[in-house]
Amino acid sequence: MFFRKKQTLGELCQTIAKKLNRTPLCIGEPNKIIQKLAICTGGGQGFFQAACNAGADAFITGEASEAQFHLARESQTAFISAGHHATERYGIQALAQKIQQQWGVECVFFDEDNPI
Repeated sequence: MFFRKKQTLGELCQTIAKKLNRTPLCIGEPNKIIQKLAICTGGGQGFFQAACNAGADAFITGEASEAQFHLARESQTAFISAGHHATERYGIQALAQKIQQQWGVECVFFDEDNPI
């Protein structure tokens, strides 16, 4: 995992950009300290309210809708949209590796970059 303890939203967004090789959409105060982080990859923007209710300082997902912009502003919970493809590709690769190791089934990952 690439998150450090006690970093600002701006630092977190820079780390995400570097690791995923794409600039995420970051909604929130860049100097806000992020201590409690919620993550739901892909099209997980519908879980943002649950992250706010759980007391998250920030929420990372792949996609954004207009509603998340307003909820981030109203709740003071940072919202980060880092791309559907970009946030899901590592999980499926890790799953393929486990399947190969445990059952000896060959898995092939086709990486087609998608800006969404």
